[in-house]
Amino acid sequence: MRQNLNNIYRFLITSMTIILITLLFPNIGNFKYEYQKGKPWMHETLIAPFDFALLKTDSEISKEKDSILNKFYPFYKKDTAVIAEITTKFNTNFDKNWNNFTKSTTYKKLNHTNQTTNKESLRFKEYLLLNLNQIYDFGIADFQIEQKELGYKRPNFINKSVNNLNEIVPIENIYTPKSAYQFISKQVKADFPSPAYQGFIQDLNIDSYLLPNLFYDANMSEQVKANMLSMVSLSKGIIESGTRIVLVGDIIDDHTFLVLESLKKDYENILGSSQNHYLIVIGQCMLIISCILLLFLYLRNFRKQILHDNKKLLFILLFVLLYVALTILVLKFTIVNVYLIPFALITIVVRTLMDSRTALFVFIITVLLTGYLAPNGFEFIFLQLSAGIMAIYSLPRLERRGQLVLTGIITFLTYSVVYFAFALTQETNIAAIKWENFIFFAINGLFLTFSYSLIYIFEKLFGFLSDVTLIELSNQNHPLLRQLLQHSPGTFQHCLQVANLAEAAINKIGGNPLLVRTGALYHDIGKMKHPAYFIENQLGSQNPHDKLDFDKSAQIITDHVKFGVKIAKKHKLPQLIIDFIETHHGAGRVQYFYTSFKNKYPDKEIDEEKFTYPGPDPFTKETAVLMMADSVEASSRSLKEKTPESIRNLIDKIIDKQIAENRFQNADVTFKNINQIKDIFTKALINVYHARIEYPKENK
Repeated sequence: MRQNLNNIYRFLITSMTIILITLLFPNIGNFKYEYQKGKPWMHETLIAPFDFALLKTDSEISKEKDSILNKFYPFYKKDTAVIAEITTKFNTNFDKNWNNFTKSTTYKKLNHTNQTTNKESLRFKEYLLLNLNQIYDFGIADFQIEQKELGYKRPNFINKSVNNLNEIVPIENIYTPKSAYQFISKQVKADFPSPAYQGFIQDLNIDSYLLPNLFYDANMSEQVKANMLSMVSLSKGIIESGTRIVLVGDIIDDHTFLVLESLKKDYENILGSSQNHYLIVIGQCMLIISCILLLFLYLRNFRKQILHDNKKLLFILLFVLLYVALTILVLKFTIVNVYLIPFALITIVVRTLMDSRTALFVFIITVLLTGYLAPNGFEFIFLQLSAGIMAIYSLPRLERRGQLVLTGIITFLTYSVVYFAFALTQETNIAAIKWENFIFFAINGLFLTFSYSLIYIFEKLFGFLSDVTLIELSNQNHPLLRQLLQHSPGTFQHCLQVANLAEAAINKIGGNPLLVRTGALYHDIGKMKHPAYFIENQLGSQNPHDKLDFDKSAQIITDHVKFGVKIAKKHKLPQLIIDFIETHHGAGRVQYFYTSFKNKYPDKEIDEEKFTYPGPDPFTKETAVLMMADSVEASSRSLKEKTPESIRNLIDKIIDKQIAENRFQNADVTFKNINQIKDIFTKALINVYHARIEYPKENK
């Protein structure tokens, strides 16, 4: 029942992925000819099948837009309320400052009568208001602030809008706060040269009344600019039906390439808008199904564990869907260049969370799907494959964040070299190469350095275990390992030796050495519950098992697996590490106490469950190697004579017994692997127990 539900789930997520990608694909046909600038035309002679517009090049369109924008004058709206506020403020402050001015020693030297003083006050006030009104009538604008905030060049003319009436005026006729102050100061000096009046102007702080009353109208400016740019024609002529476009073997020059691009655009749009557009959708759906089917065939034949793991399968399909959606979004809205999308990130993330072969295959499928959409598909696919393969080669194992920087640099160099090679074959002039693409390649490489954070997120969401996490877990300063060292020092040393043996064996037969080492370090953490009941932690000659029945002792021994799982879950260790705890004894028996019970009570019926570990048996290469290493290391300590022959005989005896009990039937290990493992264990233990030189005693 559960298997059927899993199959239904996998079918549903696969179907949804196919449907979503099909819906995302643009509903346009696909031009049936492949071509490249500078290369010969490899198809039959092409005749124009219908009239179509000859498109302008990007540079031609850009020049026309620049020419139009040179005739565009930004709109500035006049705020008539500013002069009214300034006038009120000026009248109030002028009268107050004039009263103070008439009491000053400087003014008294003028010897004006009260009547003259009043006349001078009125004349000077009206004079200043007249100049202020004149300045505000022309308008004051702070171009420097607006240029900095809005980022446009200072124009020669502007559209001045007053009460919805627009007037084009030269920029010289508009004041800035600084030029307005300079103007009014110059006028006062000319018409009122007396030092007394100059001092009054300074005290009046005339620049505080010179505020902008012309403000940039962004909405109107952008609207008019957009209308002007919309008038730019994207075509520059018509290619009539029946016109010969290119002959077989002709080199595709700039003009021919432009004609082909124009035909391709119209051809695809016509197909997409025709009544038979559903045939295009069917064809696209078949292509998508083909790619997904290739992915499933790979998983079925080489990575069944991924295919049967719903979370991993969902992760792969979502990753493919994400990149297809991102590519379509970029191509549709032309927000950024398609080469900014870090496709090599697929190889880094999938390689770190799974393996290199799966990373490459998922990457190829994704590039094939997006290559159908990208312009100049062959160049796009070639570039992405080159960069992705180099990313895999440059990152055999992610252990340090600094490796991502190197991978980013290598990816950038790969993109740059391959793109430059393509450009040389397509452009007759080096200046015509789109050098800005190299900036996009650099940013692309920079994006790869952020994959470290993504890997962490995907680990938590989908339950993966990366090499980075394994390195963190295998650090002997990890709180749980320090706790093991403190409570069960003998067990800790045993775990270290088992880790060394297992890692050496996996390095030889192939597998994940970091995973098996980490699993070995934690496989016996359950012994912390009753450390004194395990011989490696017993310091004296007393053994607590001597006071217990054999079945009780066996129960304590087998329970260390159960306690280990409980401790691991409490400390939130990954399931892959917990697998090592559960399987390192498999479903085997506690042979010592089982045999002792059988010998003491030959006629008594044995409850074998009390003497049996809960299991399961190992089901991966790494867990199988750990079981062998654990048994061999523990038993080797009991050897009285540790010679190469005795060590080898012990290893053969233990592992052959495990084989006879079918402990490895679910694990991916061969007899060849097992013989290699025996050799590795033999050499390692001989080195551990080799004879030391006995130092002579000093004669007294």
